[in-house]
Amino acid sequence: MLGRMPTDHVVTMLKASSPKRAVGVLLAMPKDRIDRLLAAMDSALICRLLIAAGTDRVAPLVHHLGEARLAAVLAECPLAEAAGLLVALPPQEASAQLKRVTPENLAILLEAMTAAQRSRLTEGLDSSHRQALRRVGYERAVIVSLRRTAATLRWVPGDGETNLFAGVFHRLFGVSLCYVDNGALQSEAVAAAQELFAAEQVHGLLLVSNAAPSVEASDQILDARYARTPALVVTWDRDDNDGKLGRALVRLAG
Repeated sequence: MLGRMPTDHVVTMLKASSPKRAVGVLLAMPKDRIDRLLAAMDSALICRLLIAAGTDRVAPLVHHLGEARLAAVLAECPLAEAAGLLVALPPQEASAQLKRVTPENLAILLEAMTAAQRSRLTEGLDSSHRQALRRVGYERAVIVSLRRTAATLRWVPGDGETNLFAGVFHRLFGVSLCYVDNGALQSEAVAAAQELFAAEQVHGLLLVSNAAPSVEASDQILDARYARTPALVVTWDRDDNDGKLGRALVRLAG
């Protein structure tokens, strides 16, 4: 009977069914029929079906969808459903999808999972993806801490989300987030932040890093070319309190 029904009618019926039952009905159909039905479904429905499919039936659905359509479904799903979908996918497919997601969005998705789920999903990532996630996690922690100091924050337009303006004590400061995966904070990062904020009307520049500055970086902070914008480096770790950043801004404010 279902084989003779129009595609849109079958999709409506599957949407009205419980997700588990809908998966069973869908996978019982011929391959070409499954492909047509999936093509006619919206991302929200497909996401619900994949999450409900269970470990034994999710792989056939993923195979029918293909990697590109699966990525589109993941991108359009609400946060909680997208996180659930990543957890439900077979390891190989999940790993492929993780590599498609920006580190910023992936960090948000991982926060919606349990620690065990995060560990399982990220263990297959290569070193560059792991480093990007560590950077994003650090930057998000700094921003949360700065906001708790009552600083008003906004990104520097077009900067790629590593430099911000911070409003404190009726003054405007530049804040540069300088995550270092290994070693010390280098002079190049300091110079780049100084160059960026030299053209802005800021009262000072705060560089926040997880690493201590190198000798060259400390010298760069005192570069006379940027004397009009006093700079300060604070080495801040996720275990440090908000007061460390707050006190650094007070020092810049004079």
